[in-house]
Amino acid sequence: MLTLESIWRDAPPDAVVCTITGATKNMVLRAVTEGAVDFKGLTEKIRLCGDNGCAKINASGRGCFENAQSLLDIYVPAFALMTEDGGCSHGKITRLGKEGENGCGGCRLCG
Repeated sequence: MLTLESIWRDAPPDAVVCTITGATKNMVLRAVTEGAVDFKGLTEKIRLCGDNGCAKINASGRGCFENAQSLLDIYVPAFALMTEDGGCSHGKITRLGKEGENGCGGCRLCG
């Protein structure tokens, strides 16, 4: 069965979450890496119409609240797991882990 979460998990980074503001999946994911863990925190970092008024014109047929919540449900726990106990902090990485003193050595950026 196709679910909203499976659609967003497989969607490309430039997939539009809110057609009214132009917010994309990538913008939501960046906000998660910057500390957004819920819709309120997300809207402090990116602009969404927030009232699901975009549902009529979004490709998913859902409003940005539902789209963003699906992304948060997928990626907040994943990011928390990646950064558990300090996890991978890419603070000193300049190009694909070339200066990876702070890198984990196992993720795509540190690889």
